[in-house]
Amino acid sequence: MKTYFDCYPCFFLQTKRTAELLEIDDATTWKLLKGVSRILSDSDVDCPPPRTASFVYDFISKTLKNPDPFRHLKRESIEHALSLFNKARSRIDKSSDRLESAIRYAAAGNVIDYGISSDFDLLNELDTVAKKEFLKWEYDEFIRDLEDAPWVLVLGDNCGESVFDRLLIEELKKPVYYAVRGGPIINDVTEEDAISSGLGEVAKIVSTGCKAPGIIFDWCSKEFLDLFKSTPLIISKGQGNFETLSDEALPVYFLFKIKCKVVAEYLSCPLGSLYFGKSPSIF
Repeated sequence: MKTYFDCYPCFFLQTKRTAELLEIDDATTWKLLKGVSRILSDSDVDCPPPRTASFVYDFISKTLKNPDPFRHLKRESIEHALSLFNKARSRIDKSSDRLESAIRYAAAGNVIDYGISSDFDLLNELDTVAKKEFLKWEYDEFIRDLEDAPWVLVLGDNCGESVFDRLLIEELKKPVYYAVRGGPIINDVTEEDAISSGLGEVAKIVSTGCKAPGIIFDWCSKEFLDLFKSTPLIISKGQGNFETLSDEALPVYFLFKIKCKVVAEYLSCPLGSLYFGKSPSIF
């Protein structure tokens, strides 16, 4: 995806929301907004939004002199998700299709996103998504592709959400690599966060080498790119990964909640829809 007009006011709103979440004073908030305006004036509209977001949040981190300003919020979201983990697992145990149920809970976890909104009720989201119809639901195709795949690569997205990714990985019944960000960016999952979520018990954790809220190939490590190119099946979590990979003809199944107007219009679907399907580029 390229960057659209509506992405620009969104970056300002994200900056303002970050200032509110981190309880930053007005003078510093103005400094952040002015700096972000300069970043946006030089941004490349042909690049996906997560690329620009990486510059925006890097500027925020440097201005605040804090390499991981969302660290305490990430800890809280992981702890919150872990408190609901056994409840979600028990529901999967009672399901007639364990894998389908696990996919739904992995999608429910995608609501945890401070880059879009801090206003969410995770317990309510779990209950809702367990019953909600997906806009795109290519489950049968996925089952066939999964049967043929000797192993799977899961691209992680947010902290907290990563706890529910563990439920999905357990039900895949295949060796799994779990890819995390190459460094702190918003509340996206890093290696440290993935370990705290318990993912090290069910998957091999690998870093993309890319410190961005998405997969920017130019910034990824050679080791990750070699792994990525050899992957028989990819499950991509979250909107940021979708924005950076949607134009690629890859064996990817995207799993996320559509949280912004730009992506909703790109996919010609209602805001808030749930998506589980292959890349639009290979339709």
